[in-house]
Amino acid sequence: MAVRLSVMYFLQFAVFGAQTILLAGHMRELGFDGAQISWVYATGALAALVSPVIAGWLADHFLPTQYIMGLCYLACAPVLWWAYGQTSFLSLWAAMLLFQFVHVPTMGLSNVVALFHQPDSQRIGFVRAWGTVGWVAISWALSLHLHFWDAWEPLRNHLGDGLLISAALALLMGLFCLTLLPHTPPGQSIRRPLAILDGFRLLAESRPFLILFAVCFVVAMMRPFFYNLGFLFFSDPHGFGLTSSLSTAVMSLGQIVEIGAMLVLAACLRVFGWRWTILVGAAALGLRFGAFAVGEPVWFVIGAQSLHGVGFTFFSIGSVVAVESLAPRQRRASAQSLLVFVNSGLGALAGHWLTGSAYDRYELPGGAHDWQGIFLVPACGCFLACALIVILLRDHKTAGVV
Repeated sequence: MAVRLSVMYFLQFAVFGAQTILLAGHMRELGFDGAQISWVYATGALAALVSPVIAGWLADHFLPTQYIMGLCYLACAPVLWWAYGQTSFLSLWAAMLLFQFVHVPTMGLSNVVALFHQPDSQRIGFVRAWGTVGWVAISWALSLHLHFWDAWEPLRNHLGDGLLISAALALLMGLFCLTLLPHTPPGQSIRRPLAILDGFRLLAESRPFLILFAVCFVVAMMRPFFYNLGFLFFSDPHGFGLTSSLSTAVMSLGQIVEIGAMLVLAACLRVFGWRWTILVGAAALGLRFGAFAVGEPVWFVIGAQSLHGVGFTFFSIGSVVAVESLAPRQRRASAQSLLVFVNSGLGALAGHWLTGSAYDRYELPGGAHDWQGIFLVPACGCFLACALIVILLRDHKTAGVV
């Protein structure tokens, strides 16, 4: 059982990574500006506001969860193939919005399958780690793919190939879900799609809860600066100047470190509590962005990319534990729903807008960009989050929380 669940996560994040990692570079080659690049990436946040509720309702009442996942992935394949052929902003945005609408629900439904068949939280962590391995594997596969074509056809752009590779993997994932995933009967997902409303009430009733979500909103706004612009920064011929294949490999360093960060996370939560854990996470993200702003030497900037694994793991999982600690037991599901809404919805949308605006604002003549000015924005944002944690947030309920 653990093997099948591990393969599920591996393929899921391989599909996700294949279409995400090279997409910004592909859009740059198509002549998109920063706002257009960010709006295409924002399709995931837009879909996250609606599609999980619909998929969850279907999985609750009508179809086994693995069938919903399989059908979603089979639908992803032709949409990604269609997206590959689009060259205008509106057509590519529409294709990616349709893709995200059927893809985003699978991120939550996979957890439903895993938790139903493997309720042991420690073993779930081991199984989930294979998703990170899948992201690293597809990153290196894309790097080798680009390296091969750079030698074979150096004048042809192959950054859009990530969409085709993702389509093939989505087809494979769909068949895997329909034939090899264990049966997960209807009724295993969250049954209260409007539970988020209770979370909003908590914001008005609890000052620590409000501060925590303000911190999460700020950090969520800063994340798109890496996901949207990281590849463009490393591969900018006017700036850092790495090849496309090497840029892809460098960006995977964060996920490699993420695996190690997961191994020590439980001990950090137990010894230091969630407040210091999320503080370390936000600080790591701020230092990584600060290194990008400095821009040299090369070894320093590439090494700083490894901080992504620490920042993502410590802040993301630490904030989940913080919500569990601060929210009353009977309202924890509502609070977690609000956390997802802030991180993947409102915060992400605001971040995509800010990222696109900064990229266009700091464009220089000749197609170059002032990367120092661009990355000082998220660096300051992350350090602002650190200040809010230190000054206003207190870890007053950490006993026994891991």
